[in-house]
Amino acid sequence: MTSPGAADPSPGRLLYRGAEADVVLGDWQGLPAVFKVRKPLAYRLAVLDEEIRRQRTLREGEMIRYAKRAGVAVPFLYHLDLRAATLVMEYVEGERLRDLAGSMEEREAEEQFFKFGEGVARLHAAGMMHGDLTTANVVARRGSLVFLDFGLAYRTRRLEDHAVDLRLIKETLVGAHPGISEAALGAFFRGYEARAGSANFRRVHSQLRSIERRGRYARVA
Repeated sequence: MTSPGAADPSPGRLLYRGAEADVVLGDWQGLPAVFKVRKPLAYRLAVLDEEIRRQRTLREGEMIRYAKRAGVAVPFLYHLDLRAATLVMEYVEGERLRDLAGSMEEREAEEQFFKFGEGVARLHAAGMMHGDLTTANVVARRGSLVFLDFGLAYRTRRLEDHAVDLRLIKETLVGAHPGISEAALGAFFRGYEARAGSANFRRVHSQLRSIERRGRYARVA
């Protein structure tokens, strides 16, 4: 549901406070819901701040819909309030991959990250970049993976942008989940290749290696 009406998260419980937005657990027409509220930022000119928050809220809502059309599981979007720069979404019950990773056996990690790779390939095939692809933004729910937080997502078919998505998940696995990183990353890439096809996978993986080479050179320089 999208409309210019008010979405009031005040009775809810704060789940996360970010630099740009607060995420609040509340109630929407009798359903548990997540309110993502983009807060006014005092350092910006008020009229500019309002327009930026409005546009980013609208874009995120659009990205959620595009992802759903691509066959990726995402929270149901209940309401979009542009005046309040607020998205009201389904509360996804489940466990984030970030929290599951520490207790996963290798086989379970391979199964989950294979599905993760398939989902990302679907996004890329639909001409999208997630932009914040970490294990904190994926929830395991009843055998499927639900992708969260499309605040940095945008439409793109640039190989470089898709490779940046892969680089971020690789860095997340190596940095935050070293115990399963090798098995999980291998499964992620296999899932991506299974959905995208070998030729497309080779292209984006080659671009990923190019980005990593540039990064190493920059650090040395």
